[in-house]
Amino acid sequence: MSGPLRTGPSWTDATRLGEALSADHFSGVAVRIVLTRWPHQAGQLEAGLREVGVDVGFLPVTEQRLPQDLGELQAAVADLAAGRVDWLLLTSRTTVWALQQAGWDGTVPSGTRIGVTGSGTAQALPRGSEDVWMPHREASAAGILTCLPDAEPGERVLLPQSAQARPQLVEGLRASGRDVTQVTAYETVSRVTDGGLPPSQDPGALGPGDLTDADVVLVTSSSAARAWSQLKLADGVRPRLLAIGRPTPSRWLSWGSRHAPWTGCRPAR
Repeated sequence: MSGPLRTGPSWTDATRLGEALSADHFSGVAVRIVLTRWPHQAGQLEAGLREVGVDVGFLPVTEQRLPQDLGELQAAVADLAAGRVDWLLLTSRTTVWALQQAGWDGTVPSGTRIGVTGSGTAQALPRGSEDVWMPHREASAAGILTCLPDAEPGERVLLPQSAQARPQLVEGLRASGRDVTQVTAYETVSRVTDGGLPPSQDPGALGPGDLTDADVVLVTSSSAARAWSQLKLADGVRPRLLAIGRPTPSRWLSWGSRHAPWTGCRPAR
């Protein structure tokens, strides 16, 4: 039976997370952080965890797919190249990948600015992408809305997002008076079928059978939380869980996950 969700800070900072995992209540326990994404999606968080001595693994429970029809995304890239966009806002590394698949070379005309959620997204940009803005307080949609410079009259924003993106960002941008073009860049789908995962061709990816009670699973998105909630683990295996971001724990509760998440430094008691 699942225990209650323990509320607390979400984890995006490797140093804070590493320090938490090294605290007294983990003394003598070998901790491995297993993230619910693919090895090629690793970024600053994973690098930082390794720097502070944490073993890192990957158990991808979702995958990203381009839209079947790339027409809308290609039209957005054409508008960007033609200078018909004042701001390009990018909320994930996957969004950068999707735009590249639609023909974007990573550059923008003079007068167009690129805004990103955080450093992980910025690192995914091709070389030549300059003058990148990011929120200084919080790497999230809320951070963008709070910190984005005041809108100029008629300011045009291109916002490519996941098909599952929450409306908070686009609604907030429009409420600020910006002219926002929102396009679907990709969709995230669960890899879980009948409680299991298909074999992966990625040698760096773990399977459910590789998990142990000593692992800490870091759920990296709401989509990953939904997929994880459908995953069946071996009898008696109950890894501890953490969540990235604000929406993930609250959505988890609404799905009635079999595996109890916790977002503080220790499981709920």
